[in-house]
Amino acid sequence: MRKILSLTIIFVLSFCTLVQADQFSPYIDNYIEGYIKDVLDGTVQIEEYDGTLHTLNFTEDVVYIIDNRDAMLVDFKPGMEVYATLKGKRIDYIESYSTQNTGYIPQGSKVRNGTIQKIDRNQMTLKYITGDEEIFYTTPATQVTKNGQITSLNTLYVGDKVKFLFDKIDSNTVNKIQIDDKYTSIKSLYKATMKSTDDLSENITLFNVQTLKNGKWEKANNYTTIPYNNEVPVYSNGSKIEYSDLKYYAGKNVYLVVKDFFGTEKIERMVVKDSYEYNFSDKIEDINFYSDKFELANKKNISLNDGTIIIKNSRLVDKYSINSKSDAFIVAEGRNNSISADVVYIYNEDINNSSIGQNYIYASKIDEIDTYSVKIDDFNILNENEWESFNSEKDLYYDEDTYIYDLINDKKLTINEFSSLDADHKNYYGYIYTDGDRISSIYVNDKMDSLSRQRTTIGTVESLENNSKIGWAIKIQDAKDWSERKESWMLKKVSINVSIDKSVIIKDGKHISYEELQVGDRVYMVRDDIYSKVLIVK
Repeated sequence: MRKILSLTIIFVLSFCTLVQADQFSPYIDNYIEGYIKDVLDGTVQIEEYDGTLHTLNFTEDVVYIIDNRDAMLVDFKPGMEVYATLKGKRIDYIESYSTQNTGYIPQGSKVRNGTIQKIDRNQMTLKYITGDEEIFYTTPATQVTKNGQITSLNTLYVGDKVKFLFDKIDSNTVNKIQIDDKYTSIKSLYKATMKSTDDLSENITLFNVQTLKNGKWEKANNYTTIPYNNEVPVYSNGSKIEYSDLKYYAGKNVYLVVKDFFGTEKIERMVVKDSYEYNFSDKIEDINFYSDKFELANKKNISLNDGTIIIKNSRLVDKYSINSKSDAFIVAEGRNNSISADVVYIYNEDINNSSIGQNYIYASKIDEIDTYSVKIDDFNILNENEWESFNSEKDLYYDEDTYIYDLINDKKLTINEFSSLDADHKNYYGYIYTDGDRISSIYVNDKMDSLSRQRTTIGTVESLENNSKIGWAIKIQDAKDWSERKESWMLKKVSINVSIDKSVIIKDGKHISYEELQVGDRVYMVRDDIYSKVLIVK
């Protein structure tokens, strides 16, 4: 009887687990990853990393990839690690590798996994999980993929988790880079009171949870429980706290960086506050890595330590990613003039993510339009967040993949329609987004906006709505405007609404529609009051 009862309990628990997985993951996230348990007739059984099993069918146009090459279902074998995207509960893309050893791929090539530590044009420093670092090189032929789509080197950030693939085992020149952005960006920065820890369930209970929003701490929850284990680095005043000793810090205030992991919050870094808190929003005037100190514009000196949480471009980075003249929100603690940073949150954004980038935004009169080329005259180019004017001509080039939009008649233009504008003998102007001298997107108008009214703004999409007064609009939280006078990013204390109805919208170097914007997207935009002119999803 006891044996039957035990089997019943196991069956019920397994059934509940499967039901919960079906309801929340992976079908909500639209992807699944884990191991192949079995390949049946037209279906595949996948075991997620947490042990949950799913038997899935395929869409009619499913794409099979093994070793970055086209494959067939018969090529997938039990034991292979797989990543698949879903439409509903059907797989439309599935990829794997033919070898169990993830350090190598066929034909003697090698793979290196790590976090990008530094980018200096064609030179990248990769940091391994061991803490060791190695320098690699890229070429114009280096292929970059993100979410299974080919993208450009300019989409890379310091702090990105990547996979470098090489054609030759003794080469330091990267042939392919795969960006793993599923768990790269942080979700939130929390401040809370640690109530208790549970080593058995590996959970930490928090009270009075606040999140950093619009430059201040705002209440998020009265109470929450977050998974926690011994892999999470925890520090207090620069000293590391052992996993087994964390329970002795109950009742202390903590700062936590959390990421979204399969729809569940996961702690990445934590600092236990030891002294009195100070908050600063200021420019870092100078930094000395030998003494691990930096000076703010207000002449306040602040120390860094091994536990300091440093966030840049919504990624966790190390102290060497802090540059002088960076604008930042700093949470520090200490007494009198001896204070140390617990959190350094760097604001700065630019059109390009790194020194690799060659993307530009022009606002100009279009002087001539030929097939696959245009000449612009008396043009303006956005340089370090400000419009800079040039009294000269410049040739730019477009192609069949260039997105061309007519703001006058509110419609997309074909190549022929665009080139025929030159025969109208009218004045045309445009906002032009380029990759070097190649036009990625151009919005054409019959008048030139007043650039003196425009400002550059960065922030995070809080919501997207069709507003009855200004059309499609986004609300931006953590917004900052660039101040030309102060040469700094100035934090706004409230979220702002911006119309995107007539805006150039770019993501990963390509035009997207406003429907493709998502809550949580970081944006860089040029706007005239509440009207966005150019918006780049970062």
